[in-house]
Amino acid sequence: MAQYPIPASSTQRQQVPIEIPRSFTSIQRPSVGGPPFTNYFDEHVKNSKLPRLSVASERKIKFLPPFLSLLLGSNYFLIVLCILLIVPVLELAIGVAYQDQCPVSSYIPKYLIVTGACGIIVIALTIMIIVSFICCNKQDTIAGSCLGTCVIAILIVIICLMTFFLFAWFIAGNVWVFGARNIVDFDDKKSINYCHSTLYNFAFWIVIITYIMTVVGCCVSCCRACSKSLATLKA
Repeated sequence: MAQYPIPASSTQRQQVPIEIPRSFTSIQRPSVGGPPFTNYFDEHVKNSKLPRLSVASERKIKFLPPFLSLLLGSNYFLIVLCILLIVPVLELAIGVAYQDQCPVSSYIPKYLIVTGACGIIVIALTIMIIVSFICCNKQDTIAGSCLGTCVIAILIVIICLMTFFLFAWFIAGNVWVFGARNIVDFDDKKSINYCHSTLYNFAFWIVIITYIMTVVGCCVSCCRACSKSLATLKA
């Protein structure tokens, strides 16, 4: 009888090693001849010359209204303040020089002295606000920014209080200056109605110019408000 070969059992089979294909950890994309987008964007932003404000800088600029921030940061405003400083200096100088030469109203030289002194203080405080504002913008720390903000706020409060006082003092000056308008005597120094012409005329025209500047300022403010309203309606 023919004998057939018995197949080898599973345990006797020769184990052949199986090669597992290597997995890809990253996908290789073919280059198209240009730099990667992220690297190109980073280099473009890094080399751009556009001003970029940090978050702290933006916060430092926003603690005041935009118009006031622009005004305080302007060199022209500082020049205008220095020019306006001449007026209170003249008021103080003329009031002191002719203090005893106005028997018709001894309050007229006092009016000029107080107005000039307070005007010098207000302008000096305003210059201090400008300096504090500039220093606050240059600070890179939150503590420095908060300190500058507090200084500016305190100075603004002082200026507001002095402005209210000057307004009341201006009304009193109107009474003293215009009250002696019809009886003042510029010639007879022995008269009880005598007042030095330089002293009285200077005080008189200071009051008149103050009214003129107030009216002009109100007109300019109204024109600006109307132009902004028209621009808003057109938009």
